[in-house]
Amino acid sequence: MARSVAVVVFGLLSAAVVPSLAMAASDDLLADIPAPPNGETLGTESISSGGQKANYSTSASVSAVIDVYRQALAKVGWRVVGGGGGGGSYGGGGGLSATNGPKHLSVEAGGPAGTTFVHVCVWPERPADDNCG
Repeated sequence: MARSVAVVVFGLLSAAVVPSLAMAASDDLLADIPAPPNGETLGTESISSGGQKANYSTSASVSAVIDVYRQALAKVGWRVVGGGGGGGSYGGGGGLSATNGPKHLSVEAGGPAGTTFVHVCVWPERPADDNCG
């Protein structure tokens, strides 16, 4: 019984001394952000300014990806604040940015015909550099 009490006391002290660690584990900035249509996850990573990044590939066109994100983000409380697109010798590209309270999101999509690479970045607040590529 003494062992059980020691473990419980240690657990309480750990949570009291370092509350941010307990919160950080459950604070997934990408939790309500969907994958692109027909998206294959290539990986996720932590990025500068406390952000998180998800990388995908899809056969959907750039415009279809951006349209899906415009609609899906609005449904979960995000407000699109910018976007655009263009083309080049490598293929077309496009993106958008959105906010949800202090959180900032950037979606960048592009690639050759038939394959679109999508980068989705979310920060707890707008960083000085929100390039997500």
